[in-house]
Amino acid sequence: MKLNLLLCTSVLLTAVVAHADILTIGTPGDAYLATPTGPSPTLGNLINFDTTTACTSSPCSSLTVKNATFSSPDGLLVIPYSTQSYPNELFDDSSNGSANLTIKLSGGVEGIGVGIADSDPVTIYLQALNSSGVAFGTDFSVTIPENTDNPGNGYYVVSDTTADIFGLQITESVGNPNYSGLAIDDVQTTPEPSSYLLLGSCAALLFWSRMRKRA
Repeated sequence: MKLNLLLCTSVLLTAVVAHADILTIGTPGDAYLATPTGPSPTLGNLINFDTTTACTSSPCSSLTVKNATFSSPDGLLVIPYSTQSYPNELFDDSSNGSANLTIKLSGGVEGIGVGIADSDPVTIYLQALNSSGVAFGTDFSVTIPENTDNPGNGYYVVSDTTADIFGLQITESVGNPNYSGLAIDDVQTTPEPSSYLLLGSCAALLFWSRMRKRA
């Protein structure tokens, strides 16, 4: 019991340290190849929109898939134009090329990856969110590449050394009025959702131990 308590105490104390200051530029999946590829790096718990039937005929303000909720004040559309993980991608339905898309997770993770597509050269910002939905850590600026094998597509991972990332804000404040908003696909998180149970179990164990000592 003492060993379990020490382990749980270490886990809980480590989880309160917030950084989210690591950006990894990966490779988006490419569904147009003879042998389609997935996103790299591989984190696990892949979320795409290929079997999603909601938000297909008209924009919706939010959409929940697996352990993630996606929202945008511009509205969201699931459209069949993804080159990353064919067929569907999630589209921020902005009319002026801007974007303001939020991903909220059901628990904390060490890393979150997202494939982003845009039809014009554009710079966007990636900002990690904490358990209160508040921005923390580094606000990363990334540019969607246009000169790659899968042009107009990029893959980015924001990570930390502890599971204190509960979401991601994707913004493009100055868009091209001749184009529409951007799209995302192949969202990944690490650890898997089952790992979220560790923190909850530890909190319960520590609470039970403290109450037992008082008795």
